[in-house]
Amino acid sequence: MLGASLMYPIALLQHLTGWWDALSLAKQFFYGIGLVAGLIALILMVLSLVGLEHHDSIDALDAGDAHDGGGGGIFSIKPLTGFFLGFGWAGGFALEQGLSLMAALGCAFVSGGLIMALIVVMFRVILSMRSDGTMRIADTIGAVGTVYVTLPPAKASGGQVIVNFSGRQETFAALSTASDALPGGAKIKVLAVVDSRTLLVEPLL
Repeated sequence: MLGASLMYPIALLQHLTGWWDALSLAKQFFYGIGLVAGLIALILMVLSLVGLEHHDSIDALDAGDAHDGGGGGIFSIKPLTGFFLGFGWAGGFALEQGLSLMAALGCAFVSGGLIMALIVVMFRVILSMRSDGTMRIADTIGAVGTVYVTLPPAKASGGQVIVNFSGRQETFAALSTASDALPGGAKIKVLAVVDSRTLLVEPLL
């Protein structure tokens, strides 16, 4: 039973080996690039599905776009993988259709470039949609809110406020400029952002 189950992978390997050996050097060049790129694409897909993909190390090949973490940089690995995938298979297919090597190279570059551009645009659209729904604490400046947990005086920590801004309501840690403590329910105005979850506020008279 085990021997029979091993026959199919062995037969497939022999078939692929025969197919590869029958190719010309130019076809091996194109298809080789396409196969390697396809394998990398498969690995990236599996890593992404199981949550093991490390965006900073994988996608930050383009330092200018390293912050997007999602393959949006033109020279990050996902667009480059897409380019070589399209380049290799399009070039090999063009040779199969009887085109010259130069014509095949032209088709390969065009196909690779189109796939690369498509991946970049796709990730930029996804990231823009994600950022549109992400809270920006800087938008709270000038907004009015209510003390949730009593604010100690003179910028002491420990208090919280609820702020209404950009059509939403969020709770933040807050420091007060007032010389007296501000009790729960007191109205406040946001003056500045202290850090990613803390605001500087003043009492609203």
